[in-house]
Amino acid sequence: MATRAFESAAAPVASAPAEPIRPLADAAALRALVARAAEADNGFTREAALAEPLVRRASGQPVESDTRAAALVAMADLAARRGAASAVLAELDRLVAESATTFAPAEDIETARGTVEALVSGQNATMARLWEELGQ
Repeated sequence: MATRAFESAAAPVASAPAEPIRPLADAAALRALVARAAEADNGFTREAALAEPLVRRASGQPVESDTRAAALVAMADLAARRGAASAVLAELDRLVAESATTFAPAEDIETARGTVEALVSGQNATMARLWEELGQ
């Protein structure tokens, strides 16, 4: 049996190890995103405290009443506040997705995302409760 070419070829030379993949966001950037979401959540909480009595008064009122209109405006303001925290969550979602495609470490990003997701989930629950109370 004859020796095949690959059997007599020189062994491949080991190349230098690849540099580790850096995270897409450093700790300071992630803290800033979480702080932005917390600030938005504080605004949401303040806005919810203003919306709740309006919603209570509007519950059961006719659709064309001024009381109901005021409650709907308050709910719209509340939705805008929720949007600020949701925007941070979307940014963190983007970083998680980008980490998955670049193999960059994502543990810190996922931790920050979990924190912000909990804030947004709480806001969603508040909105759902108020809409239910309003009768929508």
